[in-house]
Amino acid sequence: MTAGEPNEYIARIAMTDSYIGPRQHRLAIGGLALAGIVLACVPKALLGLQYQCMLHWMTGLRCPFCGMTRDFILMAHGAMPRNNPGSLAVALALYVAYPIWLVLAELRGRSHLFVRREGLISGLVIVMVLLFLCNNLVS
Repeated sequence: MTAGEPNEYIARIAMTDSYIGPRQHRLAIGGLALAGIVLACVPKALLGLQYQCMLHWMTGLRCPFCGMTRDFILMAHGAMPRNNPGSLAVALALYVAYPIWLVLAELRGRSHLFVRREGLISGLVIVMVLLFLCNNLVS
């Protein structure tokens, strides 16, 4: 740091290291849009990869995401999911709730778009544990 650098510059760098901001949200929405287009337009090419879940292959347990690719393809074509009990909730969260939250946060002001990384990671861990339990106990 040089003597001429303002403190707010340093604070902004520290904030971007511990927060997810508007740029990351725009990248996430772009990735979700691209994934939705691929799932809707070329599902056979995606299913043709015939990848297997290593957790399921090695232990017989279904990971939190086992069956979601097939379910998202079904939903993209108007059918209800049937391979993972959490697929519908995840799809609604990613493709409905998240974009609505982004629009509302943008309308309220740019500062509402900043999310603490630690909070996001903690939330994702909780969701993954719930999806793991749901995918193995319900199905």
